[in-house]
Amino acid sequence: MDTTGATAAAAGGGGGSGISEEEQQARLSAMIEKLQSRDALRMYSWLSQRCFSDCVSTFYRNSLGKGEGACVRACVRKYLLVTSAFNARFAQLADPYAAVPDDDEDDE
Repeated sequence: MDTTGATAAAAGGGGGSGISEEEQQARLSAMIEKLQSRDALRMYSWLSQRCFSDCVSTFYRNSLGKGEGACVRACVRKYLLVTSAFNARFAQLADPYAAVPDDDEDDE
């Protein structure tokens, strides 16, 4: 899927296309939402495959064994912890002033 042309068309002024800025923003928002959904599904699929291949070793039962279930839960928990730490650090780097408290209010 080629999103480059669509992104450029949505981001580059409406020139002669007659599309209002609100319509462009709506299209861009819809495109971003679609990409985020696709990426979330890919990540879920990757995580499922990764934890399954790391933890499941027996295939003669219809359900996970006790150790396998614990391994899968630990695998997912580790991934979620790392992901949340990564996202927090990324947000901090993106806006370094957001995490700094405003000391000017205390000087009154």
